[in-house]
Amino acid sequence: MSESIETKTKFVTKNVGICLFILASIGIIIRLYYFPYGIPISLDGLLYFWYASDTSTLGHIPSDYSFPNNLWPLTLSVLFSVIRSDNFLDLMYVQRFATIAISVVTIIPMYLLCKKFFDKPYALIGTSLFVLEPRIIQNSISGLTEPLFILIGISTFVLFLSDRIKITYISFATAALFSLVRYEGLLLIIPLTVMFFIRFRSKNKVIFRYLIALSIFILVLLPIAYIRIQNTGQDGIISHVIGGAKIASIGITSSDQVNAKFSLINGAYIFGKLISWSTIPIYFLFIPFGIYMIFRNKNHNNYTIIVCGLTLLLPAIYAYSRGIEELRYLYIIFPLFSLISIFTIKNIVERFERKNIILVLIILGILISSILFLNWKIDNEYERESIKIAEEVAKRTTVINDYHPESVYLRTVGFSDFQDFSGKRMAIHGKITVLFAEKFKSLEEFLDYGKDHGLKYLLVDDNRNRPEFLINVFENEKNYPYLIKEFDSTDIGFKYHVKIFKIEYNVLNEK
Repeated sequence: MSESIETKTKFVTKNVGICLFILASIGIIIRLYYFPYGIPISLDGLLYFWYASDTSTLGHIPSDYSFPNNLWPLTLSVLFSVIRSDNFLDLMYVQRFATIAISVVTIIPMYLLCKKFFDKPYALIGTSLFVLEPRIIQNSISGLTEPLFILIGISTFVLFLSDRIKITYISFATAALFSLVRYEGLLLIIPLTVMFFIRFRSKNKVIFRYLIALSIFILVLLPIAYIRIQNTGQDGIISHVIGGAKIASIGITSSDQVNAKFSLINGAYIFGKLISWSTIPIYFLFIPFGIYMIFRNKNHNNYTIIVCGLTLLLPAIYAYSRGIEELRYLYIIFPLFSLISIFTIKNIVERFERKNIILVLIILGILISSILFLNWKIDNEYERESIKIAEEVAKRTTVINDYHPESVYLRTVGFSDFQDFSGKRMAIHGKITVLFAEKFKSLEEFLDYGKDHGLKYLLVDDNRNRPEFLINVFENEKNYPYLIKEFDSTDIGFKYHVKIFKIEYNVLNEK
């Protein structure tokens, strides 16, 4: 009879704390290695930065922000109040370091969650799957909401699955915080309610017990919801969930599916594509058999994970049905991917005599595949070149054609105009106006529009997804005598090839 996994891995069993510390250290080292030094935060992360910065400066919640997911920037504002700096990059580093810390600390509830299903060695494998997952690593250095969202989400699962009902009550408090980080987290109350009645149906006064849990949930939500109503006129949670439901219902019932803002068919296609892509490079090996096993083994814990996991996929399907193709909506189920993967890993390991060696090889495989993926996906030097390009644009003009995603750094070049950037969000964001060429059929048509909107320069690059007429300018600049080239990034050795032309409208009009 073969020995148990705990017998074969005595060091791991007796030194879980040391093993978690080693995993955390590896997670931190990898994140710091890929840390984007000298690169400003962009897009949603930049909005959270401004919210936190303005809140820390004003000493109260600003009223000129309408987005609902403000628990993360409110938390960040406390750090900004403690760590004050006139250098915007310093505070952006604080924002990134904070999400790194949150992401790595998540190994604790992740281990506790896995421990409710498996022995300690397998729980550590599940934890390593999460902390070394390359997209989780990449997201954790971006200063976004997902690390906090995932931390609170996993903590909610762990607390809810406790055998002690008093601790289960606490899970409803963390579920409320989960909703305050991202409003779609409110949906989690549905599977928690269902599973609460299933788990405790044999207890006395189950309805009374649930009302206690629901009251805790509401009491945690109310203060922030009230403040949001005072500032924006909406609670930012129920109002947005209802608003999303209205868009979905209109899209589903609309007869004009081509122009509808919501399409379940399109959403299902995008969902299938992105969820398949999200399992590479690690999960795709383990997920299929793991899903089979978690459905096969019928118990309350497995049912909870299944019901909660399916519920947490709904916001992703909704977003994809609106044409928003962002992988971030799936990150919340990555911890469940890690948990489900252990079913497969356990099945593999149990087939070998030297179980400890197989476990080490699996962790090494996870680490190597993660690093290879990160080396492919992250190019900080390219991002720094994009920043330099944005600075070249800012030297010449305040209006330029859009060249997303590299154009995101046009939102941060205005920081150099102010010694004190507090309260200057609109001025800094608005330093460069971008015009979109995609809706025009020809260069002449776009330039005719651009002339009326102050467009004096044209930027073209080596991105093949640009409008055909911009690609043609990039490849055949000599055919456009009214475009005078002032900048070519290859002249300064850049990998990102960009050309900036001054538009001579008088020459264009002579054609």
